[in-house]
Amino acid sequence: MASPTSAGECRVTFQPIGTRVVVKAGTTLLQAGRDAGLLLSAHCGGAGLCGRCCVTVISGEMEQPSEVEQAYLDSAEPGPGVRLACEARVSSPSVVVQIPQESLATGQRLQFSGTGSTLCCEPLIHAHQLRLSPPTLADPRSDYRRVADALDNVGHAHAWTMHPRAAAQLSRTARVRDWALTAYTRGSEVIGFSGPDRLSFGLAVDVGCTKIAAYLLDLQSGAQLAAGGVPNPQLAYGEDLITRLVFAARSPDQADLMAKLVRGAINDLAAKLCLQAEAASHEIADICIVGNTAMVHLLLGLPVQQLLNAPFVSSIDRDLDIDATDLSLECAPGAQAHLLPAIGGFVGADHVAMILSHGIAHSGKVTIGIDVGTNTEIVANNPLTGAFVATSVPSGPAFEGGHVSDGMRAASGAIETVVFVDGLLQFRTIDGSAPIGICGSGTVDLLAELYRLDYIDERGHLLRRDELVRAGKSGLEFLVVPAAKSGHGRDIVFTQHDITEIQLAKAAICAGIITLMEITRTSLGDVEEMVVAGAFGTFLDLGSAVAIGLLPRMPAAEYLQIGNAAGAGAKMALISSASREQARMIAANVTRVELKQHESFNRALARATRFPSKTQMSEAK
Repeated sequence: MASPTSAGECRVTFQPIGTRVVVKAGTTLLQAGRDAGLLLSAHCGGAGLCGRCCVTVISGEMEQPSEVEQAYLDSAEPGPGVRLACEARVSSPSVVVQIPQESLATGQRLQFSGTGSTLCCEPLIHAHQLRLSPPTLADPRSDYRRVADALDNVGHAHAWTMHPRAAAQLSRTARVRDWALTAYTRGSEVIGFSGPDRLSFGLAVDVGCTKIAAYLLDLQSGAQLAAGGVPNPQLAYGEDLITRLVFAARSPDQADLMAKLVRGAINDLAAKLCLQAEAASHEIADICIVGNTAMVHLLLGLPVQQLLNAPFVSSIDRDLDIDATDLSLECAPGAQAHLLPAIGGFVGADHVAMILSHGIAHSGKVTIGIDVGTNTEIVANNPLTGAFVATSVPSGPAFEGGHVSDGMRAASGAIETVVFVDGLLQFRTIDGSAPIGICGSGTVDLLAELYRLDYIDERGHLLRRDELVRAGKSGLEFLVVPAAKSGHGRDIVFTQHDITEIQLAKAAICAGIITLMEITRTSLGDVEEMVVAGAFGTFLDLGSAVAIGLLPRMPAAEYLQIGNAAGAGAKMALISSASREQARMIAANVTRVELKQHESFNRALARATRFPSKTQMSEAK
């Protein structure tokens, strides 16, 4: 987190990037953004005229609007908390600001591609091309009966039913389209209509803590037509799961807000994908959604209080088919949203999707799989012992820039790789921009290099090896980038506090892996595959991860980075009824482990806070 504030100073946090800066009271949000290295749109040069720098103040106090800003707000009538960044001035010790994409020129990198099994198309939705005769006095059949008879005539005889909202859509569409239609059916139910010769589209969604990824597919062929991602707008209300759950648990209105935020983001993303694929939202005939337990509860508006206290019991862990319109999702009138089952506790549907997509359940290999995030989920499958178990560890937001002095998410200007060459620190930033902070992969690289070069010892203590280590406001710190070379004119540093935050996070993950291996009677030499999923895992240098003890060194294992495997699993379940059944079997057969019940976890956690021996580290590189 940013340096502690003194009297007259304010700490401003900009979401969804996660960048923090300490400024003097009275500083405008536009200037605070510049001090943080963020480029906010300000086409009028900050004169309060163009309205392009609109932001939403989520928490904290601001000075009252100036006459210029008030005039704009009166004319534009924006929503609650909206301010012009060029005019709004901070006045409280802590302020959290949400920057909409259109106001932010510094974009966040969003990982939505992932590897998985070959998609096998067994769709639950079918598209039928119909040519109907219009009604006459001699043929006064209802619109519904014309569709049912036409479906029978083309060889799809059923006791057809029609979703009420589809019936309403039918009468309008048939007359506009001169009775040439595409009818979407699920089993014996007609769920929607479009114009003639149209495809049936499906939407697969992975609702993550940090980002939402979505994929638009042709349901008949399984072809992916468009894909994209957006930051999860809930970030403005907490970077970690627990903070958001606490917020939602306070009142029904706050829980409703959290649900509306993510549902709105899904709709916005779906609209963009439809535009790319020349589709329409009413042609989305099926939806599959995955997410961790907390994200699913917040999406559905389920009670969350029980997730905040041991034994952390979810409201529901089975798969669900929900009328998509009940979730305010824009799609075919009778479309359903299918949510994959969870394993239990905080091991959610996204982890089931990851296991499904990589085939961990039936590969025959001794496999460890992890998806690193603020809540890291781990699975261990040992066919040799017949043990198949999973758990989750609260690893915190450190690997996404949280609780790190100059930490930030993976956005333009973030240092993502670090290496020392001939004693000189070299780094690469996202987009090649001037550095303004360090993202998760960069902190892991930096920590590995500092340990390799004896800037820190095995306990994680920063050592005064040369002038790069100096006294900071809250103890020793390592100078990563001097002010003259940074993108915001301030030093970028890595502090003793930052090292401790990364130690705690990496120790929780490593101890979770080691404990599952003990439970499944798996030795380090037994593991054949170490699978790392998720956005952070995609860009993580695995050598650095092993060097600092984030991942244990497994001499016989193949280390694999598989990207957004949860999204890949959602796609499989979207177009295949067999994949949905497989997901049910995975959730039923995996045993959830509560680590706090195992004394060995606490011992492993204490050992994992230390760094591996230098011999192990050199072998890892």
